[in-house]
Amino acid sequence: MALSTALSATTATYTTSIALCESKDDDDDILSKIKTTISENVNLSGIDMDNLNMDAIGQTIGTKIQDAITTGVPTQISYGFVCGFSSGYALKKVGKIASVVFGLGFATLQSLAYAGYIEINHNQLKMDVEKVMDLNRDGKVDGDDANIAMDKVMKVLQFNMVGGSGFAAGFLGGVKSG
Repeated sequence: MALSTALSATTATYTTSIALCESKDDDDDILSKIKTTISENVNLSGIDMDNLNMDAIGQTIGTKIQDAITTGVPTQISYGFVCGFSSGYALKKVGKIASVVFGLGFATLQSLAYAGYIEINHNQLKMDVEKVMDLNRDGKVDGDDANIAMDKVMKVLQFNMVGGSGFAAGFLGGVKSG
């Protein structure tokens, strides 16, 4: 327990390139090389390196990793993350395209109105757009409506998804990257 705490506390701030096969002492076995590398590179104050049972530590780590893999959680999270990232990225790209199309449409309508070919009832257009975008029916389009829209989108995209938390994280990453 103390070793895993010490290792997890120091691995976040320390990285090194370790090649255990490159050594002048070919008499040392791999476990003693690992002990030496850990004792030289990781702050293990209060841990007796000579009495560490590396086989037990390796077996415990292996068992914990195998238990995690057996549950399927890493696969579900990574699958959900990839699907979420792809969905978020695509949704942002589609949103950009929709913004360009909407902007060009508006510019075209305004140009036609300016030239006298058509007449636009902006008050009616504003009321119709607000009616569609006011999802909570409070009479105004605001952040609450955006949250409702986001919740609806996430509900549809996460339907029957086994890795929902991975999907949400991936979706946000995809939207940010797109």
